[in-house]
Amino acid sequence: MKIIAYATATVTVLMALLNLPFAFDGDVAAPLGRVVTLLGAAGLVAAVGLVRRAPWAAWAVAAVAALNIAGALVALVSDREGALIGLTVSICGLLLAAACLRTTARQASA
Repeated sequence: MKIIAYATATVTVLMALLNLPFAFDGDVAAPLGRVVTLLGAAGLVAAVGLVRRAPWAAWAVAAVAALNIAGALVALVSDREGALIGLTVSICGLLLAAACLRTTARQASA
């Protein structure tokens, strides 16, 4: 479980770092930039919670990854720079979060 959790936290931190500077990007509307930056902050909180083995963290990471996938798809359709990278990282994050949730469920039932 530790290796999956650390890998998931690493990918989530990468997603968060890609999201954090969005509020300062002049190409995006200010409210949208703030929301994406808040999503980045939520990703950092979720990653720290996952490393600390908080019971809510795997679900939070999955939610952050799902929101990032939705945002990356919108960015891909609107032909924004970095959309494909964001989509790839977000899908990896969601798959790893699913693996964390599955591992946690197995441990709970054992």
